[in-house]
Amino acid sequence: MTEKELRKLNRYQLLDILIMQTERADELQQKLDTLMKEKEEQTIQINNLGSVAEAAMHINQVFESVQQAADMYLAEATERAETLER
Repeated sequence: MTEKELRKLNRYQLLDILIMQTERADELQQKLDTLMKEKEEQTIQINNLGSVAEAAMHINQVFESVQQAADMYLAEATERAETLER
């Protein structure tokens, strides 16, 4: 609406327009709030995925260390058993 058209409207018409615009602004604010909340949740999920991946890598390293220790123990036990058999 142009300024000239707005000047021709009476107070009630202007008030109706103001109410409609306020309602529209409220709707848009609610949508914005919802989208911001969704974005925050996605960011948290992405951060958690990173944490899970890091934890998996650390667990994998622990298992590798345990496997190496088990291999060394088995080798020593086998060697001692062979020594005792002689």
